[in-house]
Formats: sequence, C-alpha cells, structure tokens
Amino acid sequence: MLNPYMLLNYNKTAWRYLLKNKQFTLLNLLGLSTGLVCALLICFWVSDEVGFDKFHEKDNRLYEVMIHEQAGNQIATSNATGDHMMETLLKDLPEVEAAVMTTPASWFQKFSLTAGNKTMSAGGNFVSQDYFNAFSFALIHGQKDQVLRDKNSIAISRKLAVQFFRKPELAVGKILEWKWQAFSGKCMVTGVFEDFPANSSQQHDFLLSMDAWNQIVPKGDVRTSSGPFDNFVVLKEGADIDRVNQKMAGLAKTAFNDSTSTLFLRKYSDAYLYGNYENGVQVGGKITYVRLFAGIAVLILVIACINFMNLSTAKASMRVKEVGVKKALGASRSTLVFQFLSESLLMSFLALLVAILLTWMLLPQFNAITGKSLSLHSDLKIALLTLTASIITGLLAGSYPAFHLSRFKPAITLKGRLASSFGDLMIRKGLVIFQFTVSVVFIVSVMVVYRQISYLQEKNLGYDKDNVVYFEMNGRVAEQRESFLSQLKSVSGVVNASSIQQKIILPAMMPGNGGGVRWDGKNADDKIRFFRMPVNYDLIETMDIKILEGRSFSKSYGNEAASIILNEAAVKAMELSDPIGKTVMIGGQERHIVGVSKNFHFNSLHEAIRPFILYISPAETMLVMAKLAASQEKETIENIRNFHKQFNPGYSFDYRFLDHDYQAQYASEQLVGQLARYFAILTIIISCLGLFGLAAFTADRRRQEIGIRKVLGATVHNVVAMLTKDFLLLVLIATAIAFPLAWWLMDQWLQNFAYHIPMTFSVFAITGLLMILITFATIGYQSLKAALMNPTDSLKGH
Repeated sequence: MLNPYMLLNYNKTAWRYLLKNKQFTLLNLLGLSTGLVCALLICFWVSDEVGFDKFHEKDNRLYEVMIHEQAGNQIATSNATGDHMMETLLKDLPEVEAAVMTTPASWFQKFSLTAGNKTMSAGGNFVSQDYFNAFSFALIHGQKDQVLRDKNSIAISRKLAVQFFRKPELAVGKILEWKWQAFSGKCMVTGVFEDFPANSSQQHDFLLSMDAWNQIVPKGDVRTSSGPFDNFVVLKEGADIDRVNQKMAGLAKTAFNDSTSTLFLRKYSDAYLYGNYENGVQVGGKITYVRLFAGIAVLILVIACINFMNLSTAKASMRVKEVGVKKALGASRSTLVFQFLSESLLMSFLALLVAILLTWMLLPQFNAITGKSLSLHSDLKIALLTLTASIITGLLAGSYPAFHLSRFKPAITLKGRLASSFGDLMIRKGLVIFQFTVSVVFIVSVMVVYRQISYLQEKNLGYDKDNVVYFEMNGRVAEQRESFLSQLKSVSGVVNASSIQQKIILPAMMPGNGGGVRWDGKNADDKIRFFRMPVNYDLIETMDIKILEGRSFSKSYGNEAASIILNEAAVKAMELSDPIGKTVMIGGQERHIVGVSKNFHFNSLHEAIRPFILYISPAETMLVMAKLAASQEKETIENIRNFHKQFNPGYSFDYRFLDHDYQAQYASEQLVGQLARYFAILTIIISCLGLFGLAAFTADRRRQEIGIRKVLGATVHNVVAMLTKDFLLLVLIATAIAFPLAWWLMDQWLQNFAYHIPMTFSVFAITGLLMILITFATIGYQSLKAALMNPTDSLKGH
C-alpha cells in the first residue's frame, strides 16, 4: 500500500520531470487547457440555455395553450388563442388549477410612464389576475392574489421603483400614468416585483391588469379558438397531461364550434428550446444548436485528450532506459504505473487550473458574443463534470507509458529503444486522422455558415430596409397622425414617411384560417392563410416595394378604402390570371384589386414567401415608418427627436431601425457562425499540437535511418520530403473522410432555409489547400531539424 511519504516522493518526481521537460510541459498545458476552456465555456452556455424558464416553482405543471390550424394542405401551429380561452378552460377542464391570459408582448414597443414630473419609457404587458400565482416572479411588495385585482392596478419592477421613487417600499400606493398609442390610464402601484431573471423569456418592467386592456378593446361576442392572445394554465397536482390533451383536442369544436382547429397544451418551459413546428409536428428549435454545441464541446475535449496522448506517447519513447534502470533496481510494475499516471494527472490538474483562469478572463468577451450574463459561479454539476473530464484525460494520457512500457523486462528496456508495433503506429495515426477530420469539418462549416449569413444580409428582400426607422404612435401623434406625417416629411433628412399597423418584418398572422377572404372561383374547402396589413398612403413608396401590375395607393383616386394590393404569392395562391380589377370579399366587405406587388420577404428566409394583402386603413395603423437620407442618419434622428418632442410633449421618442429587426431573425445563425469560427481556430491549433507531437516522435524514431540516408547521399530536400509525405497523407485521408461528412451536415443545415446558397466546389478546394499549408507549417520545423542534423550525431542513437 502507498504511504504518504511515497505519495510525496511521486509528486516531487512528477514535478521534476515536468520542469525538466519544459517544451513537453508547455505543449501539453497549451493543448489541454485550450480544450478545457472551450468545453467550460460551452458547458456554461448550454447550462444556461437548458435552464431557460425552468426556475418557476410550478414548472412541471405550467403549460401554454397551443393551436393547430388547417391551412390548405398544411397545419399551422401557434400559441395565438382567443380571448375567451381562459374562462373556457377553467369551466370545462377540472384538471386546471389556474389559468392566465396575456396580450402578446410583441404588440408593445414601449410605454410612456409618468410619476409627478418624471417620464420614462418602459416595457410592459397586460396580464390577468392569477399571473403571479402561475409564474414565480418574486413579489417584494404585494400579494399574489390581489396585486392585479382591478383595472386601476399596476405592478412594477424593482428597477422601475428605484428609478421613480428611490426605494421599492416607497412605490406602493403611488400613482403612475401610462400612455400607449392614443390610450392612457392612471393606476395605483399595488405591487413591486424583482427584476425578471435573465433566463426568462418574459421580460417586463411593469404589468397592467387585463381588465385595463378590455377597456381599450372590449371582448368580442364571438367565441373563437384562435386569436391574438397568449393563454397559460397550471394543472392540478397529479393531472395526466396526456389525458388533458385528449380533452383539449376536441375542445375547439365543442366549445368554439371550430372543426378545422385542434387545441393542445405545451409545457411552458419547452417553448424556448422546442419552439419550431412544421406541418403540426414539433421539429426542434434552439435545442438543435444546444445539442450541436454540446457535441462540439465533447469533440474539442476529445481532440485535446488525443493531443495529450500523442505528446505523451512521443515523450514516453525517450524514457525506455529510465524504465529499464528503475526495474533493474527493484521497482515493481505497479510503482512505475503509479509514477506515470501521477505525472499525467498532475499535468491534467495544472491544465485545469490554467483553463479556469482563462475561462474567468474570457467570460466577458464570451458574454458579449452570446448576449448572456454568465459567471464562473459554483455550479456543482459543471464542477464535477470538469473535474471528472480532467481526471479521465490524465488517466488516458498516462495509460500508454504506464501500462505499455512498464510491462517490458529490464533487459529489453535497457537497450534504449522498443520496436513500435504496427498496431501502435496505426492507433497514433488514426488519432491524428480523427483530429484533422474534425478540423476540416469545422473549417467547411464555418465557411458555409459565413457565406449563408452574407447571402441573408445581401439578398434583395423586395423592399429597402436600409435607413428606415419606425416608432409607435403615442398621444397626439396617434390622434393627429395625418398632420404628424405631413410635417415629418418636411423634417430635414427625412426622405419619406408613412404608417403601418405592425412591423413589416415578422408581422402577426391575422386569426382565422382564410381570414374571411373569398373570391370568384375559390374552393370553399380551401384554407389559404393570408397576411393582411392595414397601411397608410405612401407606405409602398417609403419601403420602395415594387409594383408589377396596376398601381399603388393614392389619394388622387379618391376614397381607397375598398382598394387592395396583393403580392405575387397571393395571386398565385388564388390562381388569378388577370387580377387587376377583380373583386375580393374580405370579412364580408367587397374590395377591388388595384395592384400586384413584387414578392417581398416579410418573414425570415427560413420560409417561403406567403400570400400578403395590403389595404388602406390609416386609423388602424400604429407604427410610423420613416425613410432617412443615407449618411445622415444620426443628424436626422436628432431632428425627428426634436420635432417629436415639440409635437408630442410628455412622450418619449423610442425608435428602432428596420435593419436591426431583420438581423435579429438570424441571431442564432450569427451566434453559430461566430462561435464556430473561434472553436474551429482552437481545434486546428490543438490538432496541430498533436501533429507536432507525432512528428517529433517519428523524427526521433527514425533518427538513425535519417543518418544512414544522409551518409549515403540523401539531401536535406530528400529527408524533408520523406518525413513530410507520411503526415501529408494522414491529412489528405482526414480531408477525404471529412468532405462528404461536412457536405452532408451543411446541406442539412441549409435545408432549414427556403432561400440559401448552393454548396460549391470552391469551399472544399479552399479548405483542402488550407489544410495542406497548415500541415507543412506544423511539421516543417521538426522535419527540417531532423534533416539538418549531423549524421554522426544521428548514428550515435540515444
């Protein structure tokens, strides 16, 4: 049994060995710590993503109401349900403990809040009374059941309470006036809640009662299963979700007389990761990238371990005599095994300490890239996982010298060299091939992702998104929109201006399958889903949407209330051969097609362009759209701000650039591109260290052969070529394996986009050339060093 003195002695021996072999130690520390840093950063990110929305106490019973709607031959899935859903679920489903309805947060850009003479912008929403019973957002002041008891109640965040009243406790009982669009109200602060955590998909500064919303838009008399609202339920303890969903499936028909839709419940905390549906089937979402990066973390760590093992193997071949001497002096095999393993474990722990330090240093930059607020906190699972990975890495890396060298007899090892078996060489070469296969896949993936993102940014969308800002109409702007728009066009730097109901990018779909759209020749069973958008005059011109047939909206044609413009997709879906002048019934109102616009991308390029109907209705518009002169954005924004302040005193000017909304659609892809680029570089570095180690091992193993060749007349070029071709062959084999794999992976990824780049030969040609250059740069030093060695020194051996 090992005693403390022996452990201390092994530790000293290990330290001396590592300090004596500085190059070996440095290369191992660099490779392994780099791999551990990558794995740690990804682990923190994955842990945060997986934990999104799971902090709610009733997480296992908290569900969101979803709806499948028939849309032609497809099924459209969304969380947009009707305003009578909450009361229906409470009445018809005994398994429901509590139900909550909210307005969609996307409806509201910002509210203006005023207390005394202080006015600020804040994000808020309208929610029903049981909100704090369902969701575990901590209340500092107020009771869960009473905080939103009537239309004159408001609950605000700690941050907002401090900004307005200095302390949260001073906020309760105070009066706040809220303003949105042309609507406003005065409420008493009945509750203060903790700021919503960063890993919550809901982010609000304040909450108003749903009763206040019903004052703005009273509930409709017609009960519909679909609608614009978000509905949530908390099931009772022990409720069987499968049985509940069986009841939900028929509820649309029995409670809402809707035979074309199906209701179901989805776990609330699943929405963040599993948000994508295709033809009524859940097909992933953010979970795809979580799994991707979890796999990348494992691969990088494996590559780092391989690198560590290759370097340890190369160095172990030089310790044959040491093993022989120790065994001749009486050292047992178990003693040697423990010595070699202790050296590797010490190296892995040193690498872990370096990795933790580097992770701490890199976290701010990593947070900036990912948009997270990650910290090096004491997460027990991650700590145990990291420690386990470090121990396994140390054991694997030390396994070759520990179990392979220690088994030979002293008479053999004292000769100073062991013949490497074919199997040993194949294992080492196979590990290098694996490393570079992963590296090549990374390089191809980074190039494809980069090109696809560039394509998304440069593609002609059918309208001009550049230099366009939008902001909500509030106060006097909403009441006198035509006067405001007329004067806004005269502001210096404003090229044109109009108004629209919703954002042109990712607008909400109007409820109801066909939305009541009828025309001559339409199949009564057809369920084409149209996007319908109320707009103002000059919207077409402000956005530079191209008209292919007919004309745009214009006041010179008199009252345009009955006029509509279709996009190409709508004309195709309706099968209209000569659309101009045709009559379309929308919601029981007769309208006439006056124009056909070129298709424009109002949804992301993940989806094909859908049927879209534009119609004139200034009273329904809520957002001002302003086109700014190029290169004058900053000055023009300031001019608009001053004009807005003068025209609409007491309301803040909160604007967004349309281009920002467009880029936000591809945040996940941009994140993947950035992280993949960094991890690809680090993977190549680690792989090159492994190749460097194998080159050192091979050069040392063939030292006498090189000396003999040089004595027989071989030139430096001949020797370099001899040593290089073997490594180049390994990289070429890795490339041959990686190219089909990379093509398949990237082709699968590109299929997520309805519009994407083709997979071209140039990507693979550039990658292949890059890998050859990297190979030469990595092994060139070792090969040249061996080739330039004096033959006399080479023939002496060790």
